[in-house]
Amino acid sequence: MTALSQEKRQEIMALEPRLLDWANRMTRDANEAQALVQETLAAARALAMTASDEVGAEVWVFRLLRQQFHSLERDRHHRRAVSAFTTDQTYARKRSQLALAASAEARATDV
Repeated sequence: MTALSQEKRQEIMALEPRLLDWANRMTRDANEAQALVQETLAAARALAMTASDEVGAEVWVFRLLRQQFHSLERDRHHRRAVSAFTTDQTYARKRSQLALAASAEARATDV
Protein backbone atom coordinates (compact mmCIF):
# COMPACT_ATOMS: atom_id res chain seq x y z
CA MET A 1 0.00 0.00 0.00
CA THR A 2 1.27 3.41 -0.92
CA ALA A 3 0.07 6.67 0.48
CA LEU A 4 -1.91 9.07 -1.68
CA SER A 5 0.01 11.98 -3.11
CA GLN A 6 -1.11 15.49 -2.22
CA GLU A 7 -2.26 15.96 -5.82
CA LYS A 8 -4.45 12.84 -5.67
CA ARG A 9 -5.90 13.92 -2.31
CA GLN A 10 -6.88 17.30 -3.76
CA GLU A 11 -8.36 15.58 -6.80
CA ILE A 12 -10.44 13.35 -4.54
CA MET A 13 -11.58 16.22 -2.32
CA ALA A 14 -12.66 18.17 -5.41
CA LEU A 15 -15.09 15.35 -6.17
CA GLU A 16 -17.10 15.96 -2.98
CA PRO A 17 -19.98 17.91 -4.61
CA ARG A 18 -20.43 15.25 -7.30
CA LEU A 19 -20.15 12.48 -4.72
CA LEU A 20 -22.79 14.19 -2.60
CA ASP A 21 -25.11 14.50 -5.60
CA TRP A 22 -24.69 10.81 -6.40
CA ALA A 23 -25.10 9.80 -2.74
CA ASN A 24 -28.33 11.81 -2.55
CA ARG A 25 -29.67 9.87 -5.51
CA MET A 26 -28.74 6.55 -3.94
CA THR A 27 -29.95 7.20 -0.39
CA ARG A 28 -32.79 9.66 -1.05
CA ASP A 29 -31.88 11.24 2.29
CA ALA A 30 -29.66 14.32 2.64
CA ASN A 31 -28.27 13.38 6.07
CA GLU A 32 -27.48 9.81 5.05
CA ALA A 33 -25.91 11.07 1.84
CA GLN A 34 -23.65 13.48 3.71
CA ALA A 35 -22.59 10.76 6.13
CA LEU A 36 -21.94 8.36 3.25
CA VAL A 37 -19.77 10.91 1.44
CA GLN A 38 -17.80 11.66 4.59
CA GLU A 39 -17.20 7.96 5.20
CA THR A 40 -16.15 7.51 1.59
CA LEU A 41 -13.73 10.44 1.68
CA ALA A 42 -12.27 9.22 4.96
CA ALA A 43 -11.80 5.75 3.48
CA ALA A 44 -10.27 7.21 0.33
CA ARG A 45 -7.79 9.23 2.38
CA ALA A 46 -6.95 6.24 4.54
CA LEU A 47 -6.57 3.70 1.75
CA ALA A 48 -3.92 3.67 -0.89
CA MET A 49 -5.26 3.55 -4.41
CA THR A 50 -3.97 0.32 -5.81
CA ALA A 51 -5.40 0.90 -9.26
CA SER A 52 -5.26 4.70 -9.31
CA ASP A 53 -2.93 4.97 -12.29
CA GLU A 54 -4.87 2.52 -14.42
CA VAL A 55 -8.39 3.51 -13.42
CA GLY A 56 -8.12 7.09 -12.20
CA ALA A 57 -8.99 8.67 -8.89
CA GLU A 58 -12.50 9.65 -9.94
CA VAL A 59 -13.55 6.15 -10.95
CA TRP A 60 -11.92 4.67 -7.86
CA VAL A 61 -13.67 7.06 -5.45
CA PHE A 62 -17.08 6.60 -7.06
CA ARG A 63 -16.62 2.84 -6.90
CA LEU A 64 -15.69 3.22 -3.22
CA LEU A 65 -18.84 5.29 -2.65
CA ARG A 66 -20.99 2.60 -4.25
CA GLN A 67 -19.32 -0.11 -2.16
CA GLN A 68 -19.83 1.91 1.02
CA PHE A 69 -23.51 2.37 0.11
CA HIS A 70 -24.06 -1.34 -0.52
CA SER A 71 -22.27 -2.20 2.71
CA LEU A 72 -24.57 0.14 4.66
CA GLU A 73 -27.61 -1.33 2.94
CA ARG A 74 -26.51 -4.88 3.80
CA ASP A 75 -26.02 -3.86 7.42
CA ARG A 76 -29.41 -2.14 7.49
CA HIS A 77 -31.10 -5.21 6.00
CA HIS A 78 -29.39 -7.46 8.55
CA ARG A 79 -30.51 -5.24 11.43
CA ARG A 80 -34.09 -5.31 10.13
CA ALA A 81 -34.01 -9.10 9.81
CA VAL A 82 -32.63 -9.51 13.33
CA SER A 83 -35.16 -7.03 14.68
CA ALA A 84 -38.06 -8.82 12.96
CA PHE A 85 -36.85 -12.19 14.25
CA THR A 86 -36.52 -10.82 17.78
CA THR A 87 -39.96 -9.21 17.56
CA ASP A 88 -41.50 -12.46 16.33
CA GLN A 89 -39.88 -14.41 19.16
CA THR A 90 -40.98 -11.84 21.73
CA TYR A 91 -44.53 -11.94 20.39
CA ALA A 92 -44.58 -15.75 20.44
CA ARG A 93 -43.21 -15.81 24.00
CA LYS A 94 -45.81 -13.32 25.25
CA ARG A 95 -48.58 -15.19 23.47
CA SER A 96 -47.42 -18.44 25.08
CA GLN A 97 -47.33 -16.78 28.50
CA LEU A 98 -50.84 -15.42 28.03
CA ALA A 99 -52.07 -18.86 26.95
CA LEU A 100 -50.51 -20.46 30.04
CA ALA A 101 -52.02 -17.81 32.28
CA ALA A 102 -55.44 -18.27 30.69
CA SER A 103 -55.13 -22.06 31.05
CA ALA A 104 -54.17 -21.74 34.72
CA GLU A 105 -57.06 -19.35 35.33
CA ALA A 106 -59.48 -21.72 33.62
CA ARG A 107 -58.26 -24.62 35.79
CA ALA A 108 -58.65 -22.49 38.91
CA THR A 109 -62.24 -21.61 38.09
CA ASP A 110 -63.06 -25.26 37.31
CA VAL A 111 -62.07 -26.38 40.78
